[in-house]
Amino acid sequence: MGIAAFSLAMILMELVSSSGLGSVKAAHYRLFMGYLLFMTGWFCTMGMGSIMALRWARVLLLVGSWVAVFFGTLALALILYLAPWVYNLLADAGIFSPRMTLAVLYAGLTIMIGSQVVFPLAAVAFYSLKGVRATCEWRNPALCWTDRFPLPLIVLGFVSALGVANVLLGAATNYVVFVFGRIWTGWSGFAVTAAVAAACGYVGWGAFTRKKQAWWTAYGIILVTASSMMLTFSVLDMEEAYRMMGYSGSLISALEGFQMLSPALLTFVTCVSSIMSCAYLIWVRDCFHPIQESEEVKSYQQRKAEETAAHPPESTRPRMRLED
Repeated sequence: MGIAAFSLAMILMELVSSSGLGSVKAAHYRLFMGYLLFMTGWFCTMGMGSIMALRWARVLLLVGSWVAVFFGTLALALILYLAPWVYNLLADAGIFSPRMTLAVLYAGLTIMIGSQVVFPLAAVAFYSLKGVRATCEWRNPALCWTDRFPLPLIVLGFVSALGVANVLLGAATNYVVFVFGRIWTGWSGFAVTAAVAAACGYVGWGAFTRKKQAWWTAYGIILVTASSMMLTFSVLDMEEAYRMMGYSGSLISALEGFQMLSPALLTFVTCVSSIMSCAYLIWVRDCFHPIQESEEVKSYQQRKAEETAAHPPESTRPRMRLED
C-alpha cells in the first residue's frame, strides 16, 4: 500500500509537470501530494512494524483500520449516491465515450471499496486474532505504551490528531468556516480553525490521560460545529462560498452544474456523521476513569505464568509402546 501511494504521487507529479494544474488550485495539489506522501510513510512504517511483530504496530493498525472503515463507509455511501450525477457530468463533458466513462466510474468504485472497506476490514479481522496478539507479545516481551490505554481511547486520540490537522487543511479553502449562519474567511476563519484544532488537541491529550473534561470537550465540539454548519447550510449560497474559497470562475461554473452538491445534502451528511460521533463518545465514556495506582500492566510472561498456575495442564498417560 505504501509503494502504491508513492507511485501515485510520482505519477501525479509527472502529470502536473507536463500538463500543468489547469483549473485545480495549487493548494489542493499540494494538499493531495502531502496526503499521498503521509500515507506512504504510514503504510511503510506499519508494514515493517507488522513484519517485526511489534506491539504498537498491531494496535495502530487496528486503530487506523477502524478509522478507515468509519470514514470509508461514509465516503462510499456518499459516492454511491452521487455516482449517477458524476456519470452524467463526465459523459456531458465529452472527455470519454459513454462506455469508457462507465468503466472509469466502476474502476474508481472498485478501488474505493477495496482500499477503504475490504482492506481495513481484513486488517481488523487479522490483527484482532488472539494468536496474532500472543505472537507480538511473545516476540516483544517488553511492555509498550499502547498496552496502557484501552483501544477506544487510542482511536479517539487518533481522530483528534486528524482534527488538529485542520489548521493545515483549511489553507486549501482560504480558511472558510461556517459560523452560525455566516461565512468567515481569512484571519477570522483561521482563528476559528485554530481554536477548534486546539480543542481537538486537548481532547487527544485528555484521552490518553483519561480526563473527564476532555470527554465533555469532545461532545461540545461535535454539537457546536454540527449546529453551526447546519444553520449555515440552511441559508448558504454555494456560488458565494466557492468564490470565497478562491475557486476560479470556470471551476465555479462546473461546480454549479453539479447540482447534487447542495446545502440539503451537506446538512444530511453533517447530521449523520454527528449522530455517529456522539454515539461513539457515549460508548467510550466508561473508559474515561482515573488511572488507579493499583492498576498493573502485566507482561506476556506474567500473564502466561498466572494462567498456567490457575489451570495446570492435566497429567496424561504415557503412550503405549508397540511391544506392549
